[in-house]
Amino acid sequence: MKLNKPIFVVSKRADSLTEALKKSPHAVTVWVRSGKYKDKFPLLRTSIAYQTSSASDALDYRKRFISTVLVPGTHTKLSVLKSVSGRDIRQVLSYTKSDRVIRTATHDTDYFKSKRTFLSWKRRGKTVYSLINRHGKLFGIIWFNKGVRTLRIYPPGRKKGVARKFSEIVRGDFEEGSRKSATPKDGKG
Repeated sequence: MKLNKPIFVVSKRADSLTEALKKSPHAVTVWVRSGKYKDKFPLLRTSIAYQTSSASDALDYRKRFISTVLVPGTHTKLSVLKSVSGRDIRQVLSYTKSDRVIRTATHDTDYFKSKRTFLSWKRRGKTVYSLINRHGKLFGIIWFNKGVRTLRIYPPGRKKGVARKFSEIVRGDFEEGSRKSATPKDGKG
């Protein structure tokens, strides 16, 4: 589900995030887990879409946010974000080295040897999206290269029933971005 202009609620108090979600089920809740409230969990752990330890990480999450995906049969929300963070890149490199499926069935080991090779690969016209859980664990990435979509679901995200929904959300966002960039800035076209 693509959230049109989502309501972001960012707080250090997990209980206030639970209350915000009760008022608006479409709110995207970000828990800045720091200070004296860092160990006071929400009544419903599923009320947190993302948790972080810094306000700057919360701001980065908000800028990159596209939508959420609910894991079928659970109350677990995963976040679809545009681009990748340094933390996401480290996880991609780790999965590329450790996951037998990725090593044997893809060419990812050619491009994802180090952060430098990953960034070099990305600069060659790739539009990348990531799928993460509330703790920032990477479940998958999708990238577009000249309009062609490539999907990687990593071990934590496999057999969870999220790949199709992740793909749909990303395709919609990518196509919307492509349409906007193709429209002349003066509005004529």
